[in-house]
This record gives sequence, structure tokens and C-alpha cells, in this order.
Amino acid sequence: MSSSESIVVLGAGLQGVCVALALHRQGHLVTLVDKTPDCMLRASLRNEGKIHLGFVYANDASFRTSLLMLRSALAFAPLVEEWTGGGIDWATITSRPFVYTIARDSLLSPESLFMHYERLQKIYREVLETEESTYLGSQPSGLWQEIPLGTVHSWLDKKFVRQGVETVEVALDLVAFRAILRAALARADKIKKLYGHTVAAVRRTPHGFRVEGARADGSGWTCEAGIVVNCLWEGRLRLDQQMGVIPRRRWVYRLKYRVFGELPVDLAQLPSLTMVLGSYGDVVVYPSAKAYISWYPTCMKGWCTDLAPPRSWESICAGQVERELAAAVAHEALTAFNDIVPGILGSKVTVVDAGIIFSWGDSDISDPESELHERFDVGVQAYDGYYSIDTGKLTCAPFFARQLLQKLR
Repeated sequence: MSSSESIVVLGAGLQGVCVALALHRQGHLVTLVDKTPDCMLRASLRNEGKIHLGFVYANDASFRTSLLMLRSALAFAPLVEEWTGGGIDWATITSRPFVYTIARDSLLSPESLFMHYERLQKIYREVLETEESTYLGSQPSGLWQEIPLGTVHSWLDKKFVRQGVETVEVALDLVAFRAILRAALARADKIKKLYGHTVAAVRRTPHGFRVEGARADGSGWTCEAGIVVNCLWEGRLRLDQQMGVIPRRRWVYRLKYRVFGELPVDLAQLPSLTMVLGSYGDVVVYPSAKAYISWYPTCMKGWCTDLAPPRSWESICAGQVERELAAAVAHEALTAFNDIVPGILGSKVTVVDAGIIFSWGDSDISDPESELHERFDVGVQAYDGYYSIDTGKLTCAPFFARQLLQKLR
């Protein structure tokens, strides 16, 4: 493939942005297409932003999901810094580290979880001995350790939690992280941005591909290129099907709300929290004591197994949530969490919106056998110049962008 090959990248979420920047660094002419007015405005912005080390996927007995998350997390910062052209002060755009709290009705026992965590830590330490790896700019000697139950009970109701561990895992401040990627795109003179452009079809031509769609004003547009990379999130399957790529598994789109706010003064020192293992939730706390809160049973408001999610989700995923609905979601989530984290109901809510989660499987995470507990059978698929990337998790986006470069070679 010529280093100046013209490539169309569909989707300007984190996966598409990483692919576009990586290709640009290699001298390719890139056209980045997205239906939104700018990059990273939907699922890449409206989630917890955790850069997974593999802890939460302990129910995947094959260990393949956790291994993928660990490898992806350790590659995340070096790749992003390479493609954005400079060092990033990650400590200024990350949350407080996560404490994993094990619920009394967890799908896995503390002993099983600890075995999984220790296996993960052993592999991490082996990686440190053989290669120069960092986790968001740091190189911790270990990934986790158990903490006294009394410490856990100072944050959480003892009727809920059995044990807890502190980890080095953190989440990104996605607004700040988006600003870094957006600035890198602005400096990339060989990346043409077609924002406000929906994609209706991809067709093969004698010389490559033609992409067709509509602009925000309803007028049509077309673009031709030698290679197409489908990095769409909720629209990927539909275009794949047009290209003859038929999913071999069942899938689901889930609409998950998040609540942003300011913690009460009494909880200002709370660490980030992930409850495991089952249908629970997360509290992501930033140094300013601002917090992301999502309680799965009340914040999961949509479930769709069609080829694409319903149009009724569009405005919600663009941050346009009716005031009454936003107030109800926030109240439900905070009330549920207050039984576990006493006092969190007093948080001052500032933002309520939602993002779409795509995953393989047809039963919810409360099912121990659900495929939602796995994310290893994802990545880059190649079909004679047409590439489709199933990101799986935000953590994997840079890792799979590098994987694409390897396949293109």
C-alpha cells in the first residue's frame, strides 16, 4: 500500500480519531466522517472513561478479556502521545484511583476475585521485566491490594459490602481528554474533517470505494477512497451488512445514563468506587470532588437487539435530555446509591445524559453466563480494503488503531 493512499475513516469517536491520527502520522490522506458537529461527542464522551486494567472482567474464565484490557491499558498513553505529538500530563486529567468493593451477593466470591486479581498482577509484573510499559504515564510496582474492612465501611454501608481492594486503575476526565485529541486533529493538515455528514452506504468501485450520505441540511455527499475503515459505534453493523459482513453472534445496544455532580462536603475525600461483581454501579471521583455516578439498575434505560438502535435515542445521546426525565434519572440513581454510600443523595447534580453501549450477547450482566462479561473477541477485521473495528471498550481504541496499521502493512 502506498504511504499516500487515500483513506476514509467512518466515525469520529475515540476509535476513529486514533485511526485518523495514526494514519496521518504515516503520511496518508485521511477523510474523517461523522454525523455530529465535532469529534468525540457521543459514546466517547458520555461514559465513565475508565482505562481498564482487567479487574471488572473476572467472570471471563478464559482470562482473555482481562489480558486484552491489560495490554490495551499499557499501550494507551504511549500510542496517544505518539499520535498527538507530545507528552501528556495524565495525572491532571485522571480520577482518583478505584476501590473495588465486593458486594455480599457478588457473582464471584472474594476468594475467586482475589485469585483473578493476583493472576493479573503477576502478568503485569512479568511485562514490566521485559518491556518499557506505563499505565497512563506511571509505572506502579503492583496493581492492587486488599484494604481493611473498617476502611471500606467508612465509605459504604456494611450490609452491602463484604471486602474491598484498592487498585491503581483510574478514569479519564473525558472533556479534558477530548480537548487534547481535538487539538491534535486541528494540527493535522492531511486529515479532512467531514462533520455533520451521515453515512448511508459504502460501495465498491473499480478503484476502491465510494461512500455516500447526507449532510445536516439534507443535501447528498459522496467521497471516494482506496480504503474504508468503519469505526462507527452504533452504526457499524448496518454498514458491515451492506458489505456482506454478517454478524455471527447476537448483540445488544444498551442505553445507559450517567449523572455528573458535586459530592457533598462530607464525601469530598471519597475514592472512585466500582461495585463487583454484578448489576451494580460506579462512582468516579475527580480531584475536585466532582463525580460521575451511574447505578446500573436505574440508569440502564434502553435495550435494543435490532441492527441499529432506535431514533428515539438520538437526542438523548447528544446530551438533550428533557428536564423531568433528567431529574427522575438523577433521583433514582442517587437514591439507590445512598443505601450503599450514605450521604451521596446530597450531591449537587449538574449534568444528566446517556451513551450507547454495544456488546455481544443477549442476556444482562446479572446472568453469570452472559456474554456481556466478555470483550475479547473484538478488534480489526479486514475484507479486501474494507476494515471494520469493533472497539469493545474505550480502553482498546489506541491498541486497535495500531493493530489496523499492522494489517495495512
